[in-house]
Amino acid sequence: MTDLHNVNEAYLKEAASDPERLAKEFDEITEYMKASTAIHHGEYVRTCYMPKLFTETVFAQFGSDIRTLYGILNKVMRAYYRDPGYRALFGFDKTAEELILRADPSVSLLPMARIDFFYNEETGAYKYCEFNTDGTSAMNEDRELNLAQQLSTVYRNFRAAHTTRTCELFESWVKTLCAIYQRARRTDQIPYVAIVDFMDCGTVNEFEVFQGFFVEQGVPAEVCDLRSLQYNAKEKVLYGPGGHKIDAIYRRAVTSDILQRYAECGPLLAAVRDDAVLLVGDFHTQLVHNKTIFRILHEAQTQAMLTEDERSFVNAHVPLTKTFEASDIPRVLADKDAWILKPLDSYASRGVHAGVECGEDEWAAIVRATPLEGYLLQEFYRPYVTENYGIGPDGSFGRNRYYNLTGVYVYDGVAQGVYSRVSLSPIISSQYSEKTLPTLLVDE
Repeated sequence: MTDLHNVNEAYLKEAASDPERLAKEFDEITEYMKASTAIHHGEYVRTCYMPKLFTETVFAQFGSDIRTLYGILNKVMRAYYRDPGYRALFGFDKTAEELILRADPSVSLLPMARIDFFYNEETGAYKYCEFNTDGTSAMNEDRELNLAQQLSTVYRNFRAAHTTRTCELFESWVKTLCAIYQRARRTDQIPYVAIVDFMDCGTVNEFEVFQGFFVEQGVPAEVCDLRSLQYNAKEKVLYGPGGHKIDAIYRRAVTSDILQRYAECGPLLAAVRDDAVLLVGDFHTQLVHNKTIFRILHEAQTQAMLTEDERSFVNAHVPLTKTFEASDIPRVLADKDAWILKPLDSYASRGVHAGVECGEDEWAAIVRATPLEGYLLQEFYRPYVTENYGIGPDGSFGRNRYYNLTGVYVYDGVAQGVYSRVSLSPIISSQYSEKTLPTLLVDE
């Protein structure tokens, strides 16, 4: 079995053997990313010199654990639809509940997801961080970063000396979406696909890359703003802004944004309610995307549905999570590094506060200012630390310690690839010092 620590150290040693080349190639990688399609709201993706390395054995274990997790989530979803009492545990408003209840999870439990977790590379232990089942993103970051890494001599040498592969995340999604459509519609027809979001908050470059892969695979597709769709209720046909009939929607707009802009989404929602279009990423994904799922998994009603092995799995991998209440404040203030506060329904780490990032007074002010309604209290799990070459806290290039976050892309229940992020701080977010690393899977 490949020892990841030794492989990483050997990689870093070769990188350090020629400091001038190391610095030059890092700058070239950075310049490539600045000119790449991995741009979000004008910002390029920051990275480090060495990619993230995982063995095929580790990836296979990730896939096996995902199957266990999905079995648990399937039970949760079934209970939500079956039992009004259990449904009430989620606390969704009537609009969200209506959207969820008209969806059909049997078409696909979760068409696309990125399951994020903090993985300890020495022990194999991990805790989940977030389930991204709405607006799952950053596939194009991994693709472009692996292309940028070809500018690195050490990367080229490593791939020549080992059997490796990058994670293929585009053609596989085209095939997955078409398979879901054909299964749901009981047809062999190739659908016309619209990739939709609110374009003022979506990763438009990535949408266009996906569109290119759809077209290359013989699947017609367009990218459009959700608000530009038009619905003919009489004919029960949804049209894109160019007038083409749409068969399937690849939904990138997260449910919380749709609920906030509900009045602007009338044509899409009417078409979905009439089953005039297949929404790939229907609103039942909100049951898992909303961070309250972490609390739900620890609820007694959920635990009673699970097998002993499933309960052990939840206890091992789902951090203790509860509704934030006034009675929690004293213990949260007394042990600030043990806790993190998260809003129920957000993304990109918006509104997340961790005691480990704050001084005592600052944390006390945050805790007292945080609204009790709409926030979760969760145990904080310190991420695993590795070393890499990149821009350090003082703004200079060098070897630094980085906290790690791992995400597994899952297409219709199948683990498809890995997304890797690191940060100089324990909170791994673009608000802080987040970097994205390309992932290489190494055969043993």
